[in-house]
Amino acid sequence: MLRHRPQPLLLGLVVVASTAASLAAKPEARRPNVLFLMTDEQHYRSLSATGNPYVDTPNMDRIAREGALFTNATCVTPYCSPSRASMVTGVYPHRHGILANVSPGRTPQEPLSPDAFPTTEMAIHRQGYATAFRGKWHLGDLGDFPCYESFAYASRRPRDYAAFLDKNLPASQFADNKEPGRYLGRPVEKIRTVRKAWEPFQQQAPKVGYIATIGRSVIPPELLPETQITDQVLTLIDENRGRPFMITASWSPPHDLWVMPEPYYSMVDRRKIELTGTTDLPQWDQNGASKKLGDLVGPEGIREYAAIYYGMVKYIDDQVGRILKRLDDLGLTDSTLVVFTTDHGDMVGAHGCVGKSISSFYDDLVRIPLCIRFPGRIKPDTMVDKPVSQIDFLPTILDYLGEPIPANIHGRSLRPLIEGKNVDWRDYAFCQRADRGRMLRTQRWKYTFCQKPRIVALYDLDNDPHEDQNLAADEEHAETVRKMHRRLREIMAADGDRLVETWPVDPTS
Repeated sequence: MLRHRPQPLLLGLVVVASTAASLAAKPEARRPNVLFLMTDEQHYRSLSATGNPYVDTPNMDRIAREGALFTNATCVTPYCSPSRASMVTGVYPHRHGILANVSPGRTPQEPLSPDAFPTTEMAIHRQGYATAFRGKWHLGDLGDFPCYESFAYASRRPRDYAAFLDKNLPASQFADNKEPGRYLGRPVEKIRTVRKAWEPFQQQAPKVGYIATIGRSVIPPELLPETQITDQVLTLIDENRGRPFMITASWSPPHDLWVMPEPYYSMVDRRKIELTGTTDLPQWDQNGASKKLGDLVGPEGIREYAAIYYGMVKYIDDQVGRILKRLDDLGLTDSTLVVFTTDHGDMVGAHGCVGKSISSFYDDLVRIPLCIRFPGRIKPDTMVDKPVSQIDFLPTILDYLGEPIPANIHGRSLRPLIEGKNVDWRDYAFCQRADRGRMLRTQRWKYTFCQKPRIVALYDLDNDPHEDQNLAADEEHAETVRKMHRRLREIMAADGDRLVETWPVDPTS
């Protein structure tokens, strides 16, 4: 196997790999490319195509308009690493074993093993594809995977980027600014309510106190890490345009920290931000860092964070546009399968919450944007409303590339749904949180069960779309609770989720 020699690029994640077969590929035998574009923590309605009234997202919308838009896509868990592992393996977290975020030195969670499960890039790498990844991986060391190359495990913003930023915007020039809560070592300008909440939040939620860093960054857009990720992806496309490739761009925004420079910081009028959902949450959510921070910053601070959040979405949309334009310029648009998605959602102020750190499975957290474009193979303006999941990404990509799909995975190819075929498809969405809670979402009902902390929740989505009223304790809905619980147990058992063995048969007993 011929592998590229690592080069010292800005983000330190040099992960291009190829085989001798790919180097010898003839243009006339060209196979389709794959461009996998993903963000972190993006709300399913943050695209203008899905109802965002605050910013336009013409480039994300373009993928949907020229391909398929999935209106009922769900993450496997509102947590970064487990969702990312399911994207590349096609199985739920209870099988691949990544149940928490992989953070070497911070958590005991073992990283994803390259030998435990087939992964998308490994499968096509063995068939001669050049494979590359830029940005947030969050599953261990990319260098463990033969389809990638990397330096030793680095943080989300490695030393190479720090040196680049310090050269162009020295931290020393801000030495006189003593305000706490910095972004990349540079000051963040905060409004009064956010600044006032800083110290109390550090005391209430010390492990995640950094998420109270909300405001205007002094770092211009052209120096941000995500701009550098995009620059590297453009270079990778240029370098591999003569052979089949799969390139992933993985941007961190709109994940915390909620910090943006101009012009994105001021794009959204704070007064127009609508806050939905009751703020009178159950005790299991009152204890979450997201609710605690929301209570401290109040409606004004929540609107500030939400406005910045949507500014971050707009910034990433601009990065998506740069990449789509490069495909156009190189004549690669028609031969490239493009996927745009995220790992999970964000409350964006709903129920008075900031971020994702609560125990419930609100749609704000578990539903995700998903658009897939493949000119000539996917009809423009295709709409798919069936429940789909991140476990379906691997089989879908391999199906369109004509590669075999691994046996015994949980996911299925989305291609029949995209092509409008009448196929037997799941009528539910399933979501989980480590070895604790599980969620079952049907067209009308959402049911959640957890033993520690004790959670039994039932929402009527037809009549209560914001999930304000938990009906689980109402006697008139007791039978619905039992039916949903039975169905959830059946699904868990069928998918090999052994947590079901510890659950009661009747949640109301």
